[in-house]
Amino acid sequence: MTAEKNIRLVDLHTHSTNSDGTFSPTQIVSEAREKGLSAVALTDHDCVFGLDEFEKAGIQYGIETIDGIEFASYYEASLCKKTEIHIVGLFIDKNNKPILEKTNEILEARIERNKKMTKRLTELGFPMTYDELCALAGHNHCSRTHYALLMVKKGYVKDKNEAFAKYFANNMPAYVPRILPTPRECIEMIKNAGGIPILAHPTLYYMDDSQIEAMCKDLRQNGMEAMEVMYSTYNSRQQYFLTNIAEKYGFAKSGGSDFHGLNKAGIDLKTGKGNLAVPYEFLDELKERNGK
Repeated sequence: MTAEKNIRLVDLHTHSTNSDGTFSPTQIVSEAREKGLSAVALTDHDCVFGLDEFEKAGIQYGIETIDGIEFASYYEASLCKKTEIHIVGLFIDKNNKPILEKTNEILEARIERNKKMTKRLTELGFPMTYDELCALAGHNHCSRTHYALLMVKKGYVKDKNEAFAKYFANNMPAYVPRILPTPRECIEMIKNAGGIPILAHPTLYYMDDSQIEAMCKDLRQNGMEAMEVMYSTYNSRQQYFLTNIAEKYGFAKSGGSDFHGLNKAGIDLKTGKGNLAVPYEFLDELKERNGK
């Protein structure tokens, strides 16, 4: 056996059918086992609904599972305009009362937002109902991805990308802003639930290098403990840049595919777009930082 085959790999950023993925928590664990991962985390958006099933599947398939969540928040600073950023929490207690209260609050706000978006789309000439949306998603905490898929199903657009570009991207006709917590609130919630807060995919926030570094420095001072230095869409320059930022400001390193199944075509568990390989050492470092 070669040394390469002995390398233990992990995927610390995935999504299931409980948010906007197409694999169930059990299927994610099964796929992780099939691909030879040593550990996998489930980090559904703003919810912990799938973690019981996820843990049981880990026992069934003999693979290490990490309970997680991904919060969205609004970040605003002098060097950049207000933008949505995402914060992953790993090792969280899924029964933590403040987390459950906050995720329920976010769910209620999402439902109200979705009803407004449904009405707006109908007024734009794309009739649909909120019940149709929930039926397609399989739950009532739907995302813009589910709207895009419903528009494709109804023949209103040719594909999901067209739906986002024309209707759901920020400031487009069907877009309704979300009510989101601050990064500080997310960081504190994750820590209070026994988890470690991780800045997700900082290259996706329409910032240049200087803005990304300023944001990372600010968030580190406000309690962020880690950041994703490996991710499906990073090129080699971005990975090198973020690794240096992590080392400069004392972040633990994390990484993951952001796997969504068929809802993010071309991004696979473990390998992302083909070149991703997150070492188990990242998970060891996160555990040590978090006192696990």
